[in-house]
Amino acid sequence: MANQEHLAKLREGARAWNQWQEENPTVKADLSGADLGGANLTRANLSGADLGGANLTRANLGGANLTRADLARADLGGANLTRADLSEAYLGE
Repeated sequence: MANQEHLAKLREGARAWNQWQEENPTVKADLSGADLGGANLTRANLSGADLGGANLTRANLGGANLTRADLARADLGGANLTRADLSEAYLGE
């Protein structure tokens, strides 16, 4: 289950999220199971985030940093991953 504080911050937009991430570098974002379908996450820094089981259908992840993110069981159907960095992201079950 996603951390509601993390989810609320992400819903403020990529700029607010990225600033929060910079101010809290030791916090691992828990967005597991979150419903982010259709969300605009363009250029969001989701490096190391737990997105396991998240609904990311039709989400705009263009240019997002998903390095080392856990995307196990995440639904990425129709998501825009143009220029997204998926280096070392976990895409398994």
